[in-house]
Amino acid sequence: MPDYQPLTIKRTFNASRQAVWDAWTVPEQFKQWYMPAPYSVGEVEFDVRPGGQLRVETVSPDGAIQPVVGEFKVVEAPEKLVTTNSPLDAEGNKLFEVQHSFVLTEVDGLTTIDLTSEVVWAGDQAAPYLVGMEPGLLQALDQLAALVS
Repeated sequence: MPDYQPLTIKRTFNASRQAVWDAWTVPEQFKQWYMPAPYSVGEVEFDVRPGGQLRVETVSPDGAIQPVVGEFKVVEAPEKLVTTNSPLDAEGNKLFEVQHSFVLTEVDGLTTIDLTSEVVWAGDQAAPYLVGMEPGLLQALDQLAALVS
């Protein structure tokens, strides 16, 4: 496996911690911001508790759906969330697994997110996806900022 370095992002939103938390954990809000354009989010299923499962359908511009599955590892509302995410290939096999961890802090109505994304493991087909992880997350966070502001 190539040496994928952890990605860390710190971002401040003009919103309450609860509003940012809800945007990450309420499916109808999550699907409004999570995928960078021109991609979108289809169905979202969350069981937001430690050990709970998640399933997100990513939709490409041509309408192709790629499921992403994972697990909620740590849920400390509305401060800390740790999840795993794995996109599936056409046969339902995981292409790779990323662990996303974030901590939210609120000061004077502004909420800062400290986000870390680490590749847990990656298969042979992972590289094209992982190259786009940082720009994709940055664009998604811009969309999140617009949603919660």
